[in-house]
Amino acid sequence: MKKYGVALAAMVMLASAAHAGEREGCRLCGMYIDQYQGTSAIVTSKDGRVEKTCGGADMLRLVADAGGVESFASVVVHDWLSGKEITAAGATYVIGSDLVPDMIPNIIAFADQEGAKKFISEHGGQQLTFSQALLAVSPMGMTMPNRVNSAVPPPKGSVSVGAGYMGMVKDDLMMGSSKVSTAQFLAATPSTVTMIPKKMEASGPMFMANYGITDRLSVTAKISDLDKIMTSTMRNLSAERVTKHKGITDLELKAVYNLWRDDYYSKFVSLMGNVTLPTGDFDTTFRTMPGLQLGTGSVDLGGGVLGSARFGDFWLHGEASYLVNRENGDDYKFGDVSKLGAALHYTPNYDLMLGVELDATDTGKNENFGAKVQNSGGRAVMLTGVASWRFLSAFGGNFSLNGSYGIPLYEDVNLYGVGTDYVASGMLNFKQRFSY
Repeated sequence: MKKYGVALAAMVMLASAAHAGEREGCRLCGMYIDQYQGTSAIVTSKDGRVEKTCGGADMLRLVADAGGVESFASVVVHDWLSGKEITAAGATYVIGSDLVPDMIPNIIAFADQEGAKKFISEHGGQQLTFSQALLAVSPMGMTMPNRVNSAVPPPKGSVSVGAGYMGMVKDDLMMGSSKVSTAQFLAATPSTVTMIPKKMEASGPMFMANYGITDRLSVTAKISDLDKIMTSTMRNLSAERVTKHKGITDLELKAVYNLWRDDYYSKFVSLMGNVTLPTGDFDTTFRTMPGLQLGTGSVDLGGGVLGSARFGDFWLHGEASYLVNRENGDDYKFGDVSKLGAALHYTPNYDLMLGVELDATDTGKNENFGAKVQNSGGRAVMLTGVASWRFLSAFGGNFSLNGSYGIPLYEDVNLYGVGTDYVASGMLNFKQRFSY
């Protein structure tokens, strides 16, 4: 864990050192101003300090955060058609067209209504005044949930990469949905059960990457390098056994396609498809301890429906999905997983997100040589607190720290086993848009 922490710290230090000498970027998103001359805005404070943003959306966020355009000496945008500088308060804006030249929502400025109407006839969208445009943005734009998938795809050419660390502990001895003592467990289980599960731990670095193929289609890849440790006690309580399994997990690939969105980029409905490739080791030694497996040993498929909506400074995300785990070459099959989830995120400013997420999963029983494994699968409802802090703009993008901590509100382990204590993660993320 130490070497990964050092690597992450080095990334932050490198970004901080380079920030002072790099070419001018937008403070909010970090994107290079020279790549967005057609949409950039110039904000001048009353003490003469000049700041540029990549486009209208980030300009509006700065103005809203300061309390209005009156807080500045001047706010200037570029007319999309002529490229000339015009006052932001007197401009006409178009939101929701089929062009996303800078940020989401795609708010494009025009010198007059005639130019905006002509643009709408060719590219669609809604016409806004400056006051209406101010109400059309949230401080952070879109938010990305932790355990619940978002229906909001990133713009075309957007790249996000992340590296972090996760930890999970299961140490509550359970029979079904009830926590029990060791004595109760022994009394309720047959004598053929010679080992009592005591604690299950999983921890290690995780990595992810996301790319916007189009303004409606994105792909994400995730993989981890985990240490899994199972601690068990002999039935006569005379000794403990510690079993370990270490290595990379299965590679998860996900695609999100946006079916519908409103012109304000505040409501989205999308389809999700995912495939899990068997890069993780499935060890036949752990047939009776499937929690130790690093992979399923099979190519698994899933899909679902996603929804996201913005209400002022809040984002609401929802998910309904299903994962089919197939039988592998060693005649073992993990149970299929159905999931319902919802997330509520609050964005008090453009650098911070705080939220809660709730997800319910129903996992079917595993199958070993075609026979169901009775003490496998189960149901769980997890409550997770999440936070994201965008702390640095550099290299044409921005760096953020994301963290989560989840606990079960309800859990049924099917017969006997150990229940979840907590699931936690932290990740350093870098996001940049290379083209538009």
